Amino acid sequence: MIKRKTQSIDFWVHDYQIDDDDHEFIYDLLAESDTPKTTREVTLAIIQRHMQQEERFLRDELSKALIYDPAESYQEGDVVYFPAMDFRKGRVVSIRPGNNPEHGEFDVITVAMEEEKKDRTFAANLQTPHKLNRTSDDNLLDEADLFSPAEMLAETSDALLNMVAEHLTANPDFFVRAGDAWLTTDQIAPVNIGHLNIAEALIEMEGGPVSTQKLLEQVELDSDLSEAIQIFSLDTALQHDDRFIQVGVGEESAWYLRRLLPAAVIETPEALRYSPVTYDRSLLNVELLQVEYELKDEWSETPEDAETPQSAIYNLIYPHYIAGTMPLTQEIRRMTPEAKGRATAITLVDGRWGSKFPAWVVPEGRYIAGLGDWYKEHKLPVGARILFQPTGTPNEYLIDFKPQRARRHWMRLAIVQGARLVFQMQQKTMNVDVDDQLAMNVGDPAAVQDLREHLELENYDVADIVALIMPELVRMSPQGTAHVKALYSAVNLVRRLPPAPIFAALVELPGAVDTGSGFWSL
Repeated sequence: MIKRKTQSIDFWVHDYQIDDDDHEFIYDLLAESDTPKTTREVTLAIIQRHMQQEERFLRDELSKALIYDPAESYQEGDVVYFPAMDFRKGRVVSIRPGNNPEHGEFDVITVAMEEEKKDRTFAANLQTPHKLNRTSDDNLLDEADLFSPAEMLAETSDALLNMVAEHLTANPDFFVRAGDAWLTTDQIAPVNIGHLNIAEALIEMEGGPVSTQKLLEQVELDSDLSEAIQIFSLDTALQHDDRFIQVGVGEESAWYLRRLLPAAVIETPEALRYSPVTYDRSLLNVELLQVEYELKDEWSETPEDAETPQSAIYNLIYPHYIAGTMPLTQEIRRMTPEAKGRATAITLVDGRWGSKFPAWVVPEGRYIAGLGDWYKEHKLPVGARILFQPTGTPNEYLIDFKPQRARRHWMRLAIVQGARLVFQMQQKTMNVDVDDQLAMNVGDPAAVQDLREHLELENYDVADIVALIMPELVRMSPQGTAHVKALYSAVNLVRRLPPAPIFAALVELPGAVDTGSGFWSL
């Protein structure tokens, strides 16, 4: 079977480049369509085009060419293809009689092979059997084991998709994008400022995200165009107007007004920004790994369960408390809809009072925004254990905490003194179940923010921060120990970090001793 270059993964990943012919093909493909096409659809069409072109070329070449067979006779000047040499092509330059008594009379042809400096010789007009003799059953263009365009695309590991997307993006005079769909600039319906003002008024009146299709009912565009192109045109105009932001509602995308969103949806709050750090995970013993699993930090590297849970408990740590957010842990992510756009709208139901309020899943930052008022209404402290579970209504989730009879509770108070954190024990009345080791009160949030900025400016790394905080936690304890959960909670006052790098830094802290049950001394 002839080997085709379009059946080579290496060709598509390393050799293929979009040329002017491909550019024109893509333009015509989109221009002739009544619906936008995704990057994947465009890429599949390109692969199919090149496969078909190569197939036609090979069939045309084979219809005119001679295929080498030792039993056949050849003339000087004949162009011959050699199946045993990946169908390399050569031209017969001379013919002479062969000299081998075992084969009787035969010819020896000298062939100048394409892209080879030295000629080769082959037997021809051979009367005895030879392993290179062809039969009538030979199928030089057998298609049984060929990759389909979809199979080939799957083998390129997104390299080809990225190339096509980059080419389309780099040619804005020809191609327009909305989400992951494309049209040509000539296909777009005109959308003016009046249309966009109507869209803004409708979203504000609805009080929530509105789909493009619903907006289109009021924003009248060119009715001669298909609805798909009208929706695409409106999407394109909305995404280029700063008043609007594309969000998700369940599995569907919709539009909302940027000014109506919580600030945490537009930009990740500083307290939640995590920059991955390198650490030696082998330093963590079984006990530390177990604590890491129990904390269920959204940035932890713990193995992910494939099943969707019925509910989840998360620990309220200071970064989420101050930002008015909750962590998008692995469990919670599996319960919430896949995000469309920057964020996806969901509804939370207060398990205490039954009231409902909007919240926003922000997958890039791994958090859900919109809980600040709820935390304040129920006076929830850092360290509170909070329940999250679906209600059974699409995109609606119960948010609740375990109440307890109001009582005085000892908890840590974090105070900034100069360029360090110190801790005191204070009594506070609470009516909510908390993790005693995570529980933390902050005397002056502004001072904590100043300390955070100072440590960042002075380039404190994880080890420096652990060395700064751990002695203070140990000093306030009558036993001279501190739990690793308390260290995790305290470190997150000044830098957003998951448990593992903190624990690894503790293991390497000079003088640190594991006293058991999660407690360490210095």
